[in-house]
Amino acid sequence: MTLKTFMYPAILCVGLFGSIAVMARDLPTTSPGPDAARVSGVPGQFNQDLYPVKFVEIDGRNIQPRDNLWLKPGRYELTVLIQATDGFRPSSKPPGIGRNWDRASKQERRAATTIDVELEAGKSYEIRARYNVEQRDAIPYSTVLWKVEE
Repeated sequence: MTLKTFMYPAILCVGLFGSIAVMARDLPTTSPGPDAARVSGVPGQFNQDLYPVKFVEIDGRNIQPRDNLWLKPGRYELTVLIQATDGFRPSSKPPGIGRNWDRASKQERRAATTIDVELEAGKSYEIRARYNVEQRDAIPYSTVLWKVEE
């Protein structure tokens, strides 16, 4: 094995990890505390047709799916993954979404799973997916700001 064949993959790995660190540093996430806003996607209120969500994007940038976020104050577009259940077990597709989800346009899907929020420091924001029973011909879910706590 030559030094060149060993060094090329090593340099590539260092560059890759360095770029991931730079991207993570640019996210608006922060440490928990009074200068941050907490955004939560769980638990849901199934008796009110509210389902838990996992956050997968902040302002169009992919993140590792998570239930809770601590963000700096400001305005954000958050994209979620709906965590509905089928009986007592988690479901990969929420009830009533199968055919409608497949038929919907990219814009309709994004509208159902995205929410714009203005966050203030020291507050807790509860975001959920609401099942809209009346919406049988379209995607029956929307992402809503359920509750804000001081």
